[in-house]
Amino acid sequence: MQYLYIADMPPVELRTLARELSRGWHELGGMLTSRRLQASLHGASGQALTPTKLRALNLLAEESLRVGELAARIGIDDTTATRLVDRLQASGLVERGPLAGDRRVTVVRLTSDGIELTGGIAARSQQFFSEILT
Repeated sequence: MQYLYIADMPPVELRTLARELSRGWHELGGMLTSRRLQASLHGASGQALTPTKLRALNLLAEESLRVGELAARIGIDDTTATRLVDRLQASGLVERGPLAGDRRVTVVRLTSDGIELTGGIAARSQQFFSEILT
């Protein structure tokens, strides 16, 4: 197998490649942020779940987090994260509870409904990206 290294490409080819990559990147970004796509990927609940809620659920599917940790990982302030968790809790997707081994610490974790929802979203997303890449 022969590899082509970008450093070995002539500047004209690099600019062409960069233009194509940029065009494809913007097109993909537009597709991924489309509300219609979000709804199709996330099922009936997709319309009620904003991209920020989906990001929070995806992070909580990996591990339980304190509200402050969740805020930092999403890139929002603590107050906004608290309201976000309140809304997700009211939807029955997350719950607050003590950290095992330290009852003073409260963490947010997915409920069984949240686990089921994020599992379905992950499966549909993987199928979508597989189809895009094929």
